[in-house]
Amino acid sequence: MSLLDERGTGAISWQRNLAVLWCGVFFACASYTMVVPFLPVYLLQELHVESSEVNFWSGLVYSVTFLGASIMAPYWGARADRVGQRRMAIRAGFGLAFTYWLAGISQSPEQLLGVRILTGLISGFVPASMSLVSSTLPESRMGWGMGLMQTAVASGSILGPMMGGYFSSWFGMRLSFFVASCCLGLATVMVVLFVRDVPHSQEEQKTKINLWQDLQESLHNKGLLYVMTMFFLIQVCTMIIQPLVTMYVSHLMGRMDESVVKAAGIIFSLAGIAGIIAAPFWGKRGQQLGYTKVLCFVLFCAGAINLCQIFVQDIWQFAGIQFVYGLFLAGAVPNVNARLVEVTDPSMRGKAFGLVTSAQQFGGVIGPLLGGFLGGYMLTRHILVITGIILLLAGSYTYFTKVKKTAEV
Repeated sequence: MSLLDERGTGAISWQRNLAVLWCGVFFACASYTMVVPFLPVYLLQELHVESSEVNFWSGLVYSVTFLGASIMAPYWGARADRVGQRRMAIRAGFGLAFTYWLAGISQSPEQLLGVRILTGLISGFVPASMSLVSSTLPESRMGWGMGLMQTAVASGSILGPMMGGYFSSWFGMRLSFFVASCCLGLATVMVVLFVRDVPHSQEEQKTKINLWQDLQESLHNKGLLYVMTMFFLIQVCTMIIQPLVTMYVSHLMGRMDESVVKAAGIIFSLAGIAGIIAAPFWGKRGQQLGYTKVLCFVLFCAGAINLCQIFVQDIWQFAGIQFVYGLFLAGAVPNVNARLVEVTDPSMRGKAFGLVTSAQQFGGVIGPLLGGFLGGYMLTRHILVITGIILLLAGSYTYFTKVKKTAEV
């Protein structure tokens, strides 16, 4: 066996897999979001986009990556079941590193748009890594391990824009893409050298990929459909504030200057920072008490806390509520991930993680669009209250259809 075959050489170490893939997922998520702070300036200064069109191009270039990823995630997940999650992680890692390099040498907005589309189409590092970790973790560490992996997603997504801002000031905007490419390439080399996959049977490798059939099967798997719906709703509720937060912070602070932009960035990150702190804790509680029970509890608490947005009068109240909200919402994803492992067969896990990643990425597209649309008709605090109601309804549905039903059996 060679390092590049389906599982690599040597024995499987779940601790080593977890550590290496945590780093890889962190760099993948950070690279995805690092362009946020300097993308408009990059389009203006380096690609010579007219100032009147820069908002259009910024939104388009940023969103097409997530849209492409949501479309391709089910395919790459099914492919992982056939050839192994490790191979798919290596493919996606090196592919993404290459596209970031291409972004650094783009000479026009059309070229950058094409590169970002390609980035979305060849992505799949995160679902492959999540699936691989879940396949090698011992059952007694499943909740804790998936919670820890979620901290990689959260911390990468939060620190990505910060890294992009510092990289662009230290190295310049073009060189920032090259730095991100090298970081992700190095993380992928570590996957090649140190990560080992579970063996796949000859029958699994010969299985044909049929995405339409996979989608139909998922619709008949009520457990998987529930997990996909939860991922979509959680992502929508998380991202709906993205286009609104800066203007809302400006309203609360009573001015519009540099301090508002910094404050908005900090507040948008608070829920994610809380997630880094709380996700492993909630994952461990789910392991001890039951993943569905803990999911129901954190959805109720996060929804109830967001209802308090109606009483916000200043920036400190808003920041406090966002942080506490994040502490509870952080428990949703690791427990939904662990629930996914419970309701899917190991041979279908790559497809399952691909489908839920597609639902999550689609939520990342819908959330900001919905927030921007509703922002034209109602106050931001009312939109935040609506997200609280959505989470309360999701918690109620979970209680009556999963928790209570299981207790009565």
